[in-house]
Amino acid sequence: MNEIISKAALEARRARYQPGTRVELVSITDPYTNLKPGNRGTVDSIDSIGTVFVNWDNGSTLGVAYGTDEIKLAERMSETVRKQVLAVRATGATNMFDVKAVFELAVQMDFHELADFIFMDTKAYSHFILTGEPL
Repeated sequence: MNEIISKAALEARRARYQPGTRVELVSITDPYTNLKPGNRGTVDSIDSIGTVFVNWDNGSTLGVAYGTDEIKLAERMSETVRKQVLAVRATGATNMFDVKAVFELAVQMDFHELADFIFMDTKAYSHFILTGEPL
């Protein structure tokens, strides 16, 4: 059941899930959605009752209701992206610091998660290349 959100909780929710923030679905109660736990998306907005509207990577724009559904901040670099970075590196086709070339290879290799990661968070990609650790 939906809870009424306090002003303080709404402000905290808006601070945590600002537009452009990547999120991951934990649970959702809508029986008609094709969204599943683990789906990722980008926050679009939050309304006055705390619903977080997300542009899901699968094309859905279903909102996440406060007190009913649950999301979390997505890890900046998933295991899939890490494996794709290593696969691109294994080709020896480019210097991994040439972000544009890595992006183009990712697209050619159908590594859409990596291409999206580079486009959305070049800083985290560069940090991984320099240190071997996710940001």
